[in-house]
Amino acid sequence: MSQHNNELVSIVDDDPLVRAATSSLVRSFGWDARVFASGAEFLASDALQRTRCLVCDVQMPDMDGIALSSALERQGIRIPTIFITAFATVRIRERVQAGAALCMIEKPIDAAELEAWIGRALAPR
Repeated sequence: MSQHNNELVSIVDDDPLVRAATSSLVRSFGWDARVFASGAEFLASDALQRTRCLVCDVQMPDMDGIALSSALERQGIRIPTIFITAFATVRIRERVQAGAALCMIEKPIDAAELEAWIGRALAPR
């Protein structure tokens, strides 16, 4: 297993099973992972400054993933973001493409696809 210098990948999803599965996957790739049940929980956390990549559900109660991304941008915080969704409607695709997200992956998440996108997000710029 390669170590990726403990680069932090934060996972925001309201589904506890998705959070658990995605964080295990990220850790199996060699990255550090923290999970959050909501955008508000992530925004209030100490992980905000350390997060190098954000894996975020699009559809969540209260603050959806796109609203979270906008809130980060308003604070001047740019984190490469990978959206995940079980509901890839045309409208959601348009909303994701209008923002600064790297991509949108449909659930169930394909491990190789997720690893490739996180690798791209964490690649030195």
